Amino acid sequence: MIRLHLTVLSLATVLATTPALWAGNVSVSSGGWTISANESLAQLTISNDSLGIVLQNVKLNFRSTQGLAQAREWTAEQKAENQLSIRTRDSRMLWIFELHMNELRISSTTSDSVLTGQAPGSPQRLVARLLDRQGIPVDWVGTGEVAVTYGGSYTHNLSFLPRRNPDCAYFALGQISATGLHSLFDRASDIAIDFAEDATLSRSAQNLDLLDVTIPVVGNTLVRLIPDYFTKSLGLPFYVPFDDSHFPSAPMVWSSWTSYYERVNEEDIIRNADWIANHLLSYGFQFVQLDDGYDRGPDGQHFWVTNWDKQKFPHGPHWLADYIHSKGLRPGIWLVPNSSAAATEHPDWYLHYTNGQTVLDYNTPALDSTNPEVLEFLRREMKTLDDWGFEYYKFDGEHAVPKYVPGVDLTRLYDKSIDPLAAYRNRLALIRQTIGSARFIEGDVAGTPLNGIGFINSYFNGHDLYDNWQGMYSLFSSINANGFLNHVAAYTMPGEGMALESRTSFEDGSKNRNPSVIETEREREFPLTGFGTTLAEARTVVSFVSLTGVAYSLGSIMPDLADERVDLLRKTLPTMPIFPVDLFSRGTDMEWDKFKHITPDDYIHNYPEILDLKVNSPAGVYDVVAMPNWRSWEKTQELNFSDKLGLAKDTPYIAFDFWNQKIYGVFTDRMPVEIAPHDTRVFQLHPLLNRPQLVGISRHISGAYSVLKVSWDSATRTLSGCSQAVADSPYVLWIYVPDGVSVSQVKASTAGNQLVPIQQRQRGNSLSVTFQGRPGPVEWHVHFTAQKNSGGRKALRP
Repeated sequence: MIRLHLTVLSLATVLATTPALWAGNVSVSSGGWTISANESLAQLTISNDSLGIVLQNVKLNFRSTQGLAQAREWTAEQKAENQLSIRTRDSRMLWIFELHMNELRISSTTSDSVLTGQAPGSPQRLVARLLDRQGIPVDWVGTGEVAVTYGGSYTHNLSFLPRRNPDCAYFALGQISATGLHSLFDRASDIAIDFAEDATLSRSAQNLDLLDVTIPVVGNTLVRLIPDYFTKSLGLPFYVPFDDSHFPSAPMVWSSWTSYYERVNEEDIIRNADWIANHLLSYGFQFVQLDDGYDRGPDGQHFWVTNWDKQKFPHGPHWLADYIHSKGLRPGIWLVPNSSAAATEHPDWYLHYTNGQTVLDYNTPALDSTNPEVLEFLRREMKTLDDWGFEYYKFDGEHAVPKYVPGVDLTRLYDKSIDPLAAYRNRLALIRQTIGSARFIEGDVAGTPLNGIGFINSYFNGHDLYDNWQGMYSLFSSINANGFLNHVAAYTMPGEGMALESRTSFEDGSKNRNPSVIETEREREFPLTGFGTTLAEARTVVSFVSLTGVAYSLGSIMPDLADERVDLLRKTLPTMPIFPVDLFSRGTDMEWDKFKHITPDDYIHNYPEILDLKVNSPAGVYDVVAMPNWRSWEKTQELNFSDKLGLAKDTPYIAFDFWNQKIYGVFTDRMPVEIAPHDTRVFQLHPLLNRPQLVGISRHISGAYSVLKVSWDSATRTLSGCSQAVADSPYVLWIYVPDGVSVSQVKASTAGNQLVPIQQRQRGNSLSVTFQGRPGPVEWHVHFTAQKNSGGRKALRP
């Protein structure tokens, strides 16, 4: 009794000393939402059953002559089952929060009301621009492979270009934010969070995993949730959060297809693998893929593992994979798991049409994956390939054949009760279980829906490329249509083989090219425009691929590339862990023979005129802006910083011209740019600071790769950093030096404090510091002093 009396007395004491903490907490739950109001702190927490916290540290504010003022004295009350009312005493406002399924309605009695708070913004919750259903409708459509080959259907999904800035495409490297981006996408739950258009989300300087949110409440505002965003809004048949633990960025792969087609042989693979190992391995390149030509029978059917062509590949598959491994690269192989000519002794394993004929996939009998014996056969096939050492698998014709090929006799399936789509995913699950999660699978769906989400690492959902500028439009179209998937649902493979060879006429190029390369161009375009690309065109191709973060696919005969083309590759490798900000398709209208009917100058498409990669990395917070010219004449374009990029108005920015490796100038609000035909200008835009600052590097188009850290010590007036350059290759830092500031000392050293020779050169405000890369990181330090007699120019602040 004494112990109970003391406990009650202690509790009474706590309640008496903290009445607001106990008496002032109100919580309302409805429609999956919960709002908790804490009167003592004058703050709210808004959460959702599927998302957890949506907004925290929420404050109610009003605009005053001094700016935003927080309402600190208020009373919260539950007015209805789904309604929280807050009456402020110091500002005489009434706020109402109504909780509905997937919608939070917020209203206030004054138009000067402003809600502020913090939104969780970890890498699992992406800043996004969502589908705008009031924008221009476009068609996200697959290729015509199933439709043309089998008489099946095209796969169409309605999408929309946004009303605001439809000419811009936005991407993110790191945890970013920008004016105009007012939505989030939760990767784990496939739920989009859409704040009002006038809301601002700014990355917190104290915690990158938080976004400072400001929402004007001019009478009313909404916070909307869009569940099943990728499936119900965008049309994906399945959504599984993409696991990038084994592949944190998109793959870099050389494929034999575009240059050799089925005529490839062992010597071709060795020659290209040797060159890649010597020239690109140290820049991050990964895979060498054999695409077709290794296993065909006399009638052109495929056996995959049991009929390797010993004349073309005398050492066999195991040796070939080992050879590629010996060069530090990873071997890949093309196949069609849906089919095999190696099981003809089991006719009941195959699919048949209702007329009794065998269904063919890539001229090879198609397998019935509802049959357990077929699945065991497939398991052994994949186990063999994996044991040989292959690590990258390109699956062609990758779809549920009984579902998408008309006329398949479903009564002859081994298991008639199972849905063909479920059987297809069971087959993929078996393959993934056999080869493991550390192997990469690229899927080409032949124009069908992307039903392998969760098992496939990258999707090729476009037409094959071919070897010239017009042949690259399939690549641009594929990124345009499918880039929103990249790194969220699967990586986007834009097509095997960027065309990077030097431009040549059709007549001259035909003298030394594979007959299949020549025939492909005859099929795809008229008049024939020749082979290869100009340097400007090649620059556009690598810029578009690198800054969107999609798979980096080469297909050239690599030893034939000119040095200037190799330099383009080195400056855009490796791929970076980039995410799309624009979570919608920009539409597809590319056709196999598009350029038999139109020229690129007359081709109206939805390719972006401005590609904005927003970066938050150790190198800084800045924008990398690519401005392509899709036409064959020079154009001048004005870049509006605030309207197109969401940058701060009336703020000067330093523009570093990446491809020309120079500081372009300092601009406020807008910047004029001249762009040569088919070229792309790439600028890194840094907000101007009142001190020396790093604004560009020679190593990588992102400006971020290789820069491990950068810091400014105001006490010693020193700009310092650490860079991981390629060993024995020149590495250049570009530093903006304000007027009234001079360089006093520059030095660089390795981790062992061994000095690294440097060269420095200053022209006006531009300082370049050059050193040769070392096997390990290089620490660099640039010391500055303020000029005593600056002639009225700005002096360096300490």
